[in-house]
Amino acid sequence: RRRSLQILTLFSRIAPPSNWCCRTMPAYARPRARAIETVGRSVGRRIRPRADKMFEDIERAWHQVDGYGQVCGRLASKLVPLLCGKHKPTYQPQRDMGDYVVVTNVAKTVHTGKALDQKRYYRHSGYAGGLSYVTLRQLIASNPLEPLRRAVYGMLPKNKLREQRMRRLRLYPGAEHSHGAQFKPGLPAFTAEFDHKDSPAVLRPVTRDETP
Repeated sequence: RRRSLQILTLFSRIAPPSNWCCRTMPAYARPRARAIETVGRSVGRRIRPRADKMFEDIERAWHQVDGYGQVCGRLASKLVPLLCGKHKPTYQPQRDMGDYVVVTNVAKTVHTGKALDQKRYYRHSGYAGGLSYVTLRQLIASNPLEPLRRAVYGMLPKNKLREQRMRRLRLYPGAEHSHGAQFKPGLPAFTAEFDHKDSPAVLRPVTRDETP
């Protein structure tokens, strides 16, 4: 086959006879059909710009959530979509599209049932017999922000984006916070409210009356 191809390549340089037909040649030796470039028609592969928003800048908003009287676990499940950016129409799971979340009155969240005494947080020192735990009541006494932080941390996707998403979560035990400059009219700042215990957060823009 290679020899016949070399012979056909050699004879292709000579003008074919008048009764020669391309169909008599094998398919691999036939000359390729060339497209003709005319007015309004371009020959070749056209490079189009990317239609997705992979490399666009991310505009991050600020959300203020009042944790007074909220159940700790349910509150954490509503904060995770805001940290991941799932409430945005441009959400992409491989990018960090989330916003900043400021939670106030974390010390006044509610824990249902007997969780204060039955829920345990385990840790291990790495040595034999080094397993120890603290109850939820003991953890709240030492740090009232830690139960909500651990709940949100456990609900986030386990990937490389989890740490930088947790940096945008700001927890405060009381009603005061230090982010008043971000919650001003005209800025991407919202107040997150919950109509029902199973409903997602309802984002309401910050008005002039609510400006700290």
